[in-house]
Amino acid sequence: MALTFKLFAVISALTLLAGCAAQPRYTWCKYDCTLYDHYKNPAQNDDFIEELKEAVMKSEAAGQVPPGLYAEYGYVLYEKGDSQTAIQYFQKEADKWPESRVFMAKMITNAQKGYKKKEEVAKPNTAGAEPNQAEGGQTEVKK
Repeated sequence: MALTFKLFAVISALTLLAGCAAQPRYTWCKYDCTLYDHYKNPAQNDDFIEELKEAVMKSEAAGQVPPGLYAEYGYVLYEKGDSQTAIQYFQKEADKWPESRVFMAKMITNAQKGYKKKEEVAKPNTAGAEPNQAEGGQTEVKK
């Protein structure tokens, strides 16, 4: 009888412990499926960006942003050409996850360089000479 009682106690304890499932530490949303779909079909990049944005917003709302999510979202924004917003997300990643600061600092530096190049391309070159068509179809340079 003592053995039956001990066995019953052990089984009861295991059953109770099994019911205490661990709460998730992070809110990943559908990140893993989204990333898999993106690798299978990279042409649907806009869908991937929207899914990442949704995952970031939901995890921020829950206060459970997983490591790397800000960096991933920042990187796809950087690839798309939105360097300013990418820098913000790289900085959020560095602030939330201190172990990523060195890498995020490099990403921020690269994004800033890309942003400066984009600004330089957008500015017209007024410092140099301006070509002008002269009579006879020849090009002359005004100074």
